[in-house]
Amino acid sequence: MRATPFQRTRKIYPLTSVRFFWAFYVVFHHTAKIFLPVFTTGMFNRVPPSYLDGLLFWVPASLSFFFVLSGYVLSVVYLRDGKPVDKRKFWAARFARIYPLFFVTLVLDTPPLLFVKIHRNGLVLGLVKTAGVFGAHLLMLHGWYLQRLSGIDDANWSLSAETFFYLCFPAIGVLLWKLRGIWLWAVALGLYVGGQMLVFSVRSFPLVNPPFPLLHLSTFALGILLARWQALQQDDREAKPVGAWPTYGVLVLAVAGIMLSVKLAVTAAGHTQLFTGLLAPVFVGIIWALSSTDTPVSRLLCTSWLVALGNASFALYLIHFPMLHLFEYFHWETRPMLYPAYLVLCVGLSVLSFYYFETPARLWLLRRFHSRALETVEEALSSQ
Repeated sequence: MRATPFQRTRKIYPLTSVRFFWAFYVVFHHTAKIFLPVFTTGMFNRVPPSYLDGLLFWVPASLSFFFVLSGYVLSVVYLRDGKPVDKRKFWAARFARIYPLFFVTLVLDTPPLLFVKIHRNGLVLGLVKTAGVFGAHLLMLHGWYLQRLSGIDDANWSLSAETFFYLCFPAIGVLLWKLRGIWLWAVALGLYVGGQMLVFSVRSFPLVNPPFPLLHLSTFALGILLARWQALQQDDREAKPVGAWPTYGVLVLAVAGIMLSVKLAVTAAGHTQLFTGLLAPVFVGIIWALSSTDTPVSRLLCTSWLVALGNASFALYLIHFPMLHLFEYFHWETRPMLYPAYLVLCVGLSVLSFYYFETPARLWLLRRFHSRALETVEEALSSQ
């Protein structure tokens, strides 16, 4: 039996809330050392500096959680009935969800790059170089050559990867959804090991850096396989319902896995692997634990205000860099006391963006495309 939109959304609510916490973690990773000198002066005498640095500033650099979650949610929505994906409706829904705010933040964050390019290269060449970077961002190609195409809202490289996933999803999603039994587990293991071997083998190539979208495709695919395995479990009438304690155990193991991986973050090789899917099994465990059964933890994450913050996580991710550059323009980042104001402003603008810009823009575009979205609001948000 296919899950109803309401049932699917109830599974997505806890994951939507977790999106906010991880997005906030990423914002902290990008900004704390800029605003707070305390993180660069060695005040944490009781904690090894390398460990603290890894925990606070390198582990959140791994966006693998978002990539696994994206594959999972898209599969729950579009593959549950086993039919081919309607490419037109799927791509229209994805464009309507991510592009409006992406374009606005792209425009807002272009002036700092333009000023730098003009200062370094003169007016004409500076305009040309900025136009090249801007055009690559418009086409979502910047993640493929980020060494030369960075400088505009640098956090949005992940959307270049997501766009690549969306192009692949109608094909690889349907293919992976046919797997069952031992083949599902074998392919999952092969994708994880093969993906990490690929990352390790290309790390010496100067043109292939960690944001390179192809390096993250296996992580996205693991989210698809998680959704497939859950669907098979739900369709199996002899399968026992998942209890609360197994989910708690998986969550504890996931946290332990993150803590143990921190030591890897302080090495160049370890940082690259963390950035490109090493923690994918940990994130698979978190998503499974929060979506497989109703527990006090999942109910807490369904609280309306947490879900609202989760709804705003995409905007928070895109808005925090333009706001950081605004603070830097006025030299406000030199005042640590303004850091809470910066964070509150970013979160507040993100919530306003979701309710008064992103959602209206998404619905307007879907009407223009004459497409009815299969995704509920939370599903649309969680799968970008």
